[in-house]
Amino acid sequence: MTTPSLHKGEREGNASAVLNEAEQASHAAHCIALLDDMNDEPIDMLIVDHYQLSASFSKVMRSRCKHIVVIDDLANRQHDCDVILDQNLFEDFEFRYDLLVPPHCQKLLGPEFAILRNEFYRSPPMPRNDNRILVCFGGSDPENLTERVVDVLIELKSLTFSADIVVGAAYSGVSALKAKVERLPNAKLHVACGHISELMKASNTMIGAGGSMHWERAASGVAGIIITLADNQVETTRCLHERHCCLWLGACDEVTNEDISKAVEFAINSPQEMRKLANNAVSLVSANKNPSFVMDTILNIVTR
Repeated sequence: MTTPSLHKGEREGNASAVLNEAEQASHAAHCIALLDDMNDEPIDMLIVDHYQLSASFSKVMRSRCKHIVVIDDLANRQHDCDVILDQNLFEDFEFRYDLLVPPHCQKLLGPEFAILRNEFYRSPPMPRNDNRILVCFGGSDPENLTERVVDVLIELKSLTFSADIVVGAAYSGVSALKAKVERLPNAKLHVACGHISELMKASNTMIGAGGSMHWERAASGVAGIIITLADNQVETTRCLHERHCCLWLGACDEVTNEDISKAVEFAINSPQEMRKLANNAVSLVSANKNPSFVMDTILNIVTR
């Protein structure tokens, strides 16, 4: 038996494409049928992480699930769940779900509950260099901000710094980028890097995007110079900037090379100010000390 496929816009997380009640009920029925094929015992816990599913889906799934956990960051629809998890920081993050979840629902909200890869807990502390810069905009970097930043670094001949430039395997301009990185006296290009947490912990400043990288930087204690790549990165990044947890330059289509240059000069010339930004960010995730913290918290809620 196969589950009905979602439309392209739904797979890509189009926030406006919440399925109607009948469609959600149909998806739930297929899920229940699949579960029935495997085991007729109730499922202890169902985790729902999908922008197009709401309370309509979860209410049907209740017949097969003892507890339901929802992961969300939009706060734009009703949920029928026992735990709601949203790791993002917004101006009113403590109250965003008050009218969207049942009264008994436990709310795990804010960066304290960020879901991080194991490497961010397991990599050892590294000697941190005040003049070491890390550049990473994610795997494919479709806006090619990595190359733009490298172009800026090449022009900053009066500053002394080292740089690690990180791109993913899907990045399409490796050859051109490699040639430019070679023009920097103390720089290394990393492609499909498997130890990004170590690079973060060894750097004083990271130039990158918003999104989940905010919490990776915070966990690693590295200050962020941020260029947002999408609208859904803006609100959290603005909030962090206003709380002096990062330095936000603006959206990718608005930031100039001069903006980047001035920010890098500030980071190199004012390392203590960058440490303050990093320490403020660290305080947001200080309770999240091990890979099982979030899961242990959820299990404690649903089993008590």
